[in-house]
Amino acid sequence: MAVLKLSGTLNSEPQGKSHPEAGSDSSLSFLHGTKLAYASNLVRDWHADLLHYQGLKPGSAKLHRDNLLRLLNHARVAPWELQKDHVTRYFESRVNQETGQMLAPATVGTYCAAWRGFQNYMLTAERVNELFSEFNVRPKAFVDDDNSIAVKRHKLNWVPKGWALTDLEIDAIDETFRSEIARAAREHSKSLLPLLRDRVMFHVGIHFALRISELTELRVSSFCASLDADLQHFGKWGVLTVTGKGDVTGSVPMRDPSVHGLIEWYTNSVRQKILLRRKSKTEDDGRREIKGQMVSVSDLMFPSERGGVVCPNGFRKRLADIAMKSGVLRRKLTPHTLRHTGCTLMVPLYSPEIAQKYMRHKHLHTTLYYYHPTPLGAANEVNSAAQLFDDEEED
Repeated sequence: MAVLKLSGTLNSEPQGKSHPEAGSDSSLSFLHGTKLAYASNLVRDWHADLLHYQGLKPGSAKLHRDNLLRLLNHARVAPWELQKDHVTRYFESRVNQETGQMLAPATVGTYCAAWRGFQNYMLTAERVNELFSEFNVRPKAFVDDDNSIAVKRHKLNWVPKGWALTDLEIDAIDETFRSEIARAAREHSKSLLPLLRDRVMFHVGIHFALRISELTELRVSSFCASLDADLQHFGKWGVLTVTGKGDVTGSVPMRDPSVHGLIEWYTNSVRQKILLRRKSKTEDDGRREIKGQMVSVSDLMFPSERGGVVCPNGFRKRLADIAMKSGVLRRKLTPHTLRHTGCTLMVPLYSPEIAQKYMRHKHLHTTLYYYHPTPLGAANEVNSAAQLFDDEEED
């Protein structure tokens, strides 16, 4: 189901305008006097709560606030006067008048998440009592399962799109990498070093179940020796600590001697060549900005030929090209498939709960979506598929 384009609707304005996006205007000009003061302060305090107590990033907090303002500006009532009908009528107003197309369930879910968050904030006892004392109105819940039914149906019909590589497919892709590397060496091609690097990225992405941004921005200093006596033979590569989506940080142990050997070989024989042969500008100070932090190029695990972060799209194209040449895959191989594969290998080796920790997921059921056992092998694994859902957390 397509999402209505926001440009050209009542809820948007062309980029580059200095005034607020129409529909998310915070002036609440339809209110006056005490009502305006209470409403403005209530929205402002909730936004501050999102930022400073719930820890949302500024962009996410602003999106929640703007979505609430869209509902208020459409309903033209104070926040404590919102009713379920206001939600229904807002969604009806967003239906495409030409095609009859409604908002996608995921978009409806985004709106409802913001409104439900504000609803929970407003309906605390002290705020309800103050609003009733001042306006003789007791605020009620205006978002429930009935007026967000599209989200519920979407979840019931949701089918995971991810998939995982089998051992045979991993071996076939690695063999294709080797073949391409040998060809590049024979032809003295400039693609030799990038191919060597990308082959290591392929295996590291699977082994530690990394997201594409985590993989391309990986640092040497993110690795350290493990305190576990059983892992000390991996030396300084014993544990990888990574911060990813939502600024969640987690540590994943090295477990495969072959991956450890591959990293040792790469850092000793390939990585320094890429660094020393990089094409740098005269004013290059040997640092790059990554997510607001200045990082030394020499600390990048997988530097590009220009001494920066490897382009995610470049790595995607490399994977797709290697997968096509391998001839063993019927589906498109993407970097995120490596993360699914890593989780699928972790779950039977450790446990669903430990895999959740290493994947840095908030909910166990999210980790289980990344677990794709083979039909014949799942029943023989230490943690079979039937056991995995026994301890599933609520979303």
